[in-house]
Amino acid sequence: MSAPQKQTPPAAFSPEDMARRRRRSIALALVLGGLVVFFFVVTLVKTGPAILNRPL
Repeated sequence: MSAPQKQTPPAAFSPEDMARRRRRSIALALVLGGLVVFFFVVTLVKTGPAILNRPL
């Protein structure tokens, strides 16, 4: 058996890393929001105008 390795703590993120991470998170949120809107619009288009004439 080998001796257990001593683990070093991970390095702290620099301000540039945090800014990059924030931009990436915002970009992902916008892409996901765009996909939600896209699928919603496609669903409305596929169901057609008759969707408004159905009984509730």
